[in-house]
Amino acid sequence: ADGLVSDRPEESVWVCTADCTPVLIADVDRGSVAAIHSGWRGTAAKIVPEAIAQFWNRGSETPNLRVALGPAISGEVYQVSLDVAAQVAATLLPGNPHQEREAMIAALSDFDDTPVLPDVEPGKVRLDVRRAIMHQLQRLGLVPQQIAISPHCTYQDCDRFFSYRRTQQKQVQWSGIVNHRGQSSTTKHHS
Repeated sequence: ADGLVSDRPEESVWVCTADCTPVLIADVDRGSVAAIHSGWRGTAAKIVPEAIAQFWNRGSETPNLRVALGPAISGEVYQVSLDVAAQVAATLLPGNPHQEREAMIAALSDFDDTPVLPDVEPGKVRLDVRRAIMHQLQRLGLVPQQIAISPHCTYQDCDRFFSYRRTQQKQVQWSGIVNHRGQSSTTKHHS
């Protein structure tokens, strides 16, 4: 997981991903931007909430933030261990982050738009990282109208996207770019 936040006028930040979630954030009032690469590890480490905290520390207000979650592997096909799911679940549940993993996963299954889906293999579940990030953002006070989520799955859409999970090969995927809106350098005064 990695990310960049910028307040510099006319600066673009970008993120390149394969199956992980590309996250682009902008403050529509101040012009600040961020680009974040968040797989399950970054999501469990709360990289997106940390980026939002950086926006707040720089003077952003929650209603002015907009977030785009780009194409990534979908929960329908992303099989993970119960340990992985529990690490992500700990970021979404109030209370004891060290409770039993099965209890955390069961609690997460009760969420609307749950990020954890059942799997036929014992000890495994399906994890939708984009939904987990969406829930993290909503816990911070962002509303659904501030969050755009791409419906595209990098694993299932072989014609459009490379997927490391699908091919087990490292290849260049695609980039998401967000630009800081520059402030005008000229000010007009009227007498």
